[in-house]
Amino acid sequence: MTNSNLRTFDNFYSNLAQSAYRGRPNLFAYERLTKEEIKVLDSGKALEYDFSRDNKFYNDDKKEWEITTGGKNLPNGGKVYLQPDPGLHTVDEMLDLQVPNPNGGYHKETYTINQYQKGLLTDEKAGFNAYYLTDTPTLGKDTKKTYMAIRGSDGMRLSTWNDWVDNDAQFAINDSHIPQAKLATKGLKEKIAEMSKKAPNAQMDLAAHSLGTMVSVQGIADLSNQELKKIGKVVLLDGPDTTKSLKKMGLSDEKIKLISDKVEYYVNPFDMVSMLNREHTITKLPGDGKEPLKKPVGKVNIIVPLYYTESFDAESSHDFGVYQPDGKGNFLTASEDFHPELLRAGEKFARLIASSLDAAKKLGIKGNVALNIFSSIVTGDISIRLPLGISVYENFKKQYGEIVREARLESIKWDREAIPRYQEQLRSGNLTGEERILIRARLLQTSSQLAIFETEDKVENVKSYLSNAKEEIQTILNNTNSEAIGLATYLTSSEVTALLSDFNISRFWDEGIEGKTEKAAGAFLTQIEQLGTTLVRASGTFEVVDTQQAEDFNSLLADVKNKWRSKNVDAG
Repeated sequence: MTNSNLRTFDNFYSNLAQSAYRGRPNLFAYERLTKEEIKVLDSGKALEYDFSRDNKFYNDDKKEWEITTGGKNLPNGGKVYLQPDPGLHTVDEMLDLQVPNPNGGYHKETYTINQYQKGLLTDEKAGFNAYYLTDTPTLGKDTKKTYMAIRGSDGMRLSTWNDWVDNDAQFAINDSHIPQAKLATKGLKEKIAEMSKKAPNAQMDLAAHSLGTMVSVQGIADLSNQELKKIGKVVLLDGPDTTKSLKKMGLSDEKIKLISDKVEYYVNPFDMVSMLNREHTITKLPGDGKEPLKKPVGKVNIIVPLYYTESFDAESSHDFGVYQPDGKGNFLTASEDFHPELLRAGEKFARLIASSLDAAKKLGIKGNVALNIFSSIVTGDISIRLPLGISVYENFKKQYGEIVREARLESIKWDREAIPRYQEQLRSGNLTGEERILIRARLLQTSSQLAIFETEDKVENVKSYLSNAKEEIQTILNNTNSEAIGLATYLTSSEVTALLSDFNISRFWDEGIEGKTEKAAGAFLTQIEQLGTTLVRASGTFEVVDTQQAEDFNSLLADVKNKWRSKNVDAG
């Protein structure tokens, strides 16, 4: 899985959540800032970030330059100010060794074996990283909004094992109150106390992704009701439901409701973390009884992703790049009357995750073994070294792929049926002005998705035709060579081989044409994706596009093309 970033900065809270990670546009991470930026924070001043501006960024994972388009209609014009982390300092972990002396005896030598950053909102050893931002350069009476952006899991490696085993896996397997959440509560309490004193009219919003969503919900769960009043919106991306863990923490139904009223999720139906603990909360499936759906924490939005992918594909369903802005500062989301098949896909996947974890437990897999199986699943590790876990994983992987494949086919069918339905509604003349704008926007969104689906299939067909044709020609050449050698009477096999030396694939198949054909097909897909993104983005401000006519749309399309990710752009 590689970093897949937001394509626009249109959604303010996703901007904050993404920037909390390392290796992203507009990053907040102290250790990734320039020397000048670190100097500003170390002096006690704030750093300004402006999400209304375009950002040119080199993606180390993809080895390419990206431009993320500046956001529109953002709060405070897109500007926020990153405040210093109080008490941030470097901790040296030391090791004492007894070293023999040349003349006998021993002496002690001390070595630094590790260094990490620690402060109120930072504990690298525990894997906790949070960032406090304000809508004014300094926290004061003019401050109306503050923000806490909490980082999710860093890439899985030995130094980040605490993210995955001590936090992610403990939550997934045991519904535990995770260690990072306790650190978040401490930081929230201190910042709320500071706000109450310096900016009494301000409220704090939270934004987080993945593990950061669990940390956020459990972090505010340990606030007092009075402190909780200072919390505004809690916007969370790709996170699991936390109901079981909150009840295990001892929270009352009333306290859970107080928290739930502040929380809003945006989750991908094909993402493993997003669908954890969400079984029987999204929608009814055929054959379900009359038992009502369970109530999850917060308002849950199932997104309509740009790509129908799995969690560990290059355009990961767990990353930011598959989120589609709706043109109004939010994301394109599914409902019972707009891509309901994605609700069903999410429900199916949530039940598959639950049954897979249950299957592991029923096989007698407990404790650290269960955590290892979970870690293997969430990191896409196919070669699980635990015999009891292999069958669980293989069944999970197979059904996972089938859910995504079926949903894609159902979405294509839904698009084809919806387009004429929307067209007929527009022709009927029975719509109010607001309804007409909504239907026209949905028609654009649906048409663009169908165009992308159909172009993806055509590109795959081109690649398949090329591969099959090349293979057939190679087979004919191989058979011809064999026949020629078999028919030779007066020549040796080596002499026949010499005569046929030029009778090879390079004489009958042009690798250059093959490459250009594949590149042209990829470029066409990119152009369709650009058009689709432009249509969806334009649909959110349909009134403006409608009154100012085609010039505005052409300008928007040119802007998208100019700032599009570099893949497959040039067909030449």
